[in-house]
Amino acid sequence: MFASMRIMAACAAAAAVLSTAAPAQALTYHGYHIMPTKSYAANLAKIGIVPAADMNYYGGSVFEKVKVVNVIWGPNVPATTVDGVPEFATAIVNSTYVDQMAANYDTHLTGINGHKGTNQDIGRGKYLGQVQITPKNQNSNITDEDVQKELKFQIKKGNLPKHDLNTLYMVYFPSSVTITLDGLTSCQDFGAYHFASIDTKLSKKNIFYAVEPACNYTFSNITFIAAHEFAEATTDNVPTPGSFPDYPQAWNDSSGFEIGDKCGGSGQLSDGTNSYTVTQYYINSKHACSTGNYTSP
Repeated sequence: MFASMRIMAACAAAAAVLSTAAPAQALTYHGYHIMPTKSYAANLAKIGIVPAADMNYYGGSVFEKVKVVNVIWGPNVPATTVDGVPEFATAIVNSTYVDQMAANYDTHLTGINGHKGTNQDIGRGKYLGQVQITPKNQNSNITDEDVQKELKFQIKKGNLPKHDLNTLYMVYFPSSVTITLDGLTSCQDFGAYHFASIDTKLSKKNIFYAVEPACNYTFSNITFIAAHEFAEATTDNVPTPGSFPDYPQAWNDSSGFEIGDKCGGSGQLSDGTNSYTVTQYYINSKHACSTGNYTSP
């Protein structure tokens, strides 16, 4: 499921908030739904990697009532992240940000490929809490496969809540840990990504997760990027790599871009006390990116 896959990455606009520069490299087309760094996205634009028009449905699953678990990878995750993301997660799962997805990306339809839909309604979810794990894998350079193995180990040991088809593990890393995904490197090539442990079919055994490396971001950058992955995981929780989307994917455009990939603007999510910067995302009913701000609850 790793090295042999075709490659894809998100559009430059979605990466405008990311200022980390990638080193010079050959222009390569990567098949994962990453949120690229600004320089990596610019390279993709040079070779014509751009989003298509509206989102299509391909028969896959969405989160009906997402349950977010924040996973803190050891004791050295930046304090601004550790202290700030619990309230952010509490707000975003129970907000008009989710309501807007529900109005556009339910699955009571037949896929563009003829695949029967999953008949799901996206609704507001809940935040299950934050867990600082002691990783079994103490390496400073890890792969996506290592991330999956660690999540499975921590769930089996009872250190993390059990997974189901609505659970999303948002994994936050220290700056000392570098993550690679089929040759792509965190903070050089991507700022974050989401994935599923099984990307070939819909399965009750699936583990859904987002990888959030520490790249010297401000807290506004962190919430913007986390919102990007949250929105995309909610509407396409089995993101199979490649530029030709198909089942078991849910909502993608015909080039394989997800709803956050197509939009780079930001809005504010307010819970009445705090305000968080979030990414805008594509709205099929408007044939355009979302605008404006959001509230919770």
